[in-house]
Amino acid sequence: MLAGYTHLRALGKGGFADVFLYEQALPRADVAVKVLLPGVATNSVRAMFLSEANLMSQLATHPSVVTVHAASIAPDGRPYLVMEYCPSSYGSRYKTERIAVAEVLTAGVKIGSALESAHRLGFLHRDIKPSNILLTQYNHPVLADFGIAATVAEAEREEAEGMSVPWSAPEVLQSETRGTVRSEVWSLAATLYSMLAGRTPFEYPGKSNTRDDLQRRIVGRDRVPPTGRPDVPPELEALLASCLSKNPAARPASVLEVVRGLQLIESSLSLPQTSADISNEAVHRPAPRPSSASLTKAAQGGVSVRGAEGPRVRHRGRQSEAVRESTDSSVTVIRQATAGRSRSVRRPGVIAAVVGSAAVLVAAIVAAVVLVLGALNTSMPVVSDIRAQEQDGTVVFSWRDPGLAGGDLYVIRSTDGSSSTQTSTEFTVQADSSVPECITVRVSRDGRLGDPSAEKCAPAGGAG
Repeated sequence: MLAGYTHLRALGKGGFADVFLYEQALPRADVAVKVLLPGVATNSVRAMFLSEANLMSQLATHPSVVTVHAASIAPDGRPYLVMEYCPSSYGSRYKTERIAVAEVLTAGVKIGSALESAHRLGFLHRDIKPSNILLTQYNHPVLADFGIAATVAEAEREEAEGMSVPWSAPEVLQSETRGTVRSEVWSLAATLYSMLAGRTPFEYPGKSNTRDDLQRRIVGRDRVPPTGRPDVPPELEALLASCLSKNPAARPASVLEVVRGLQLIESSLSLPQTSADISNEAVHRPAPRPSSASLTKAAQGGVSVRGAEGPRVRHRGRQSEAVRESTDSSVTVIRQATAGRSRSVRRPGVIAAVVGSAAVLVAAIVAAVVLVLGALNTSMPVVSDIRAQEQDGTVVFSWRDPGLAGGDLYVIRSTDGSSSTQTSTEFTVQADSSVPECITVRVSRDGRLGDPSAEKCAPAGGAG
C-alpha cells in the first residue's frame, strides 16, 4: 500500500518492474505507478531506477515525454515512480491496426524531437520501440521508459544493458557498442517501420521469426524489405532504408536529420507540417549519477521530479493520464555487457494592415516587391565535384560543403529514384556489381529545393 494512493489494477510487467494503475487522493486523478520487482532491487538497479526519474525530470516540460510526478520508496523498501497514466501505446496498436501514414509521420516528428532533446542533454534512451511510445487520452504520442538510459559517455562503460532485439541496431546486438546516436536513429526508424508494416523490419511473413532468427537477420547481410504498403511514399521508404543501413556511418548523423526528413515528406504529401519541439540546451550536459545519499534521501521522504521551470505545453483535461497496459510480447531483456500530444499544426500568420493614406499603401507595395525580388535573387548553393569511392562492399559518395546555412539539408536522389535527406557531406550505398550507382544532390532550404548537381555515377562493382 502507498500512502495517498488507492490500488486499482495491474497494467503491465517489464524486465525489472511492474506497472499498476492507482488513484491519487489529492488532487484526485488516475496515475501509473512503476515499482521494482521483488528480489531485483539491488543497489545498482535502484541507482538505475532513480536515474530514470532524474533524467525524466530534465525532460519534464517536453510535450512528448511522459510526465513523472514523484519518486519514492515503498514500505517494503522498493523504489517506485508515479507517472501520468496513458490508456494505450503503439505496442498494442501496430500489430492489429493499419496506422495511417500521416499519423506515423506525426509520431516520428514528435518522438524524434524528444530523442533529439535528450541527446542534446547528453542522454541516450537505448530502448526505443512501439510499446515505449504511449498515447495520452487525447491521442498525443509520448516517449516513456528511460529505465536503461545512460549518458553518451556512460553508454561505453555500463555493466548491464537492456535490449529489445527487433528494434536494436546490429552494432548493439554484436556488442560493438552499448548505444550511440546512430543506433538510436536505427531504433527510431525500426519503430516507425513497424507502425507502418504491422511487423518489425526483419520479421518475414510465413517464416520462422524467433528472437534468434531476427537477430541473425539484423546482424547478417539481409536488407530491410519495403513496408509493402502502397500508400507509403517512396521518399519515406528511402528514409527508413537509410536509417536502417547496416553501416552506422551511412545513417543520418542525428535524429534531427530524421525529423527534418519526415517534415519534408509531410510537405510533399500536402500534409500540415508537425512542429519539432527541440531543446536549445547545450549538448552533453548530463545530470550526475544518483549517489547513495540520493537513494537515502528518496527513502526518507521521496523525491519530487516535476519540472520547476514552468508548466509543460501539452494541454489535457485532467492532471494525470500515462503508462499503458502492456500487450507487447517483445519485452526488453537485461543482459551482461561484453567488452567491445495532439498534432501540432503550423498555423498561418494573421496579417492585418490598416492603411491610412494612398502614400502608405504605395510604400507597403514597394516594400513587398523589394522583399520578393530579394528572395528570388537569393540563390541556394549548388553541390559540385561529387566523388565516389568503394569501401568494403559499399560506395561512398562525398562532396564539399557549398555553403549551407542553418537548417539546410542535402536531398540525395539515387539510381532507383528514391531520395534521402541529411546534413552530412557523405552518402553511402551498398555496391551492386550488376548496375552502376548514381546520385544527384540538391540543397533544401525552408521547404524549397535548389538546383541539382551533375549526376555522379560509380561504375558497376567499383568507384570513380
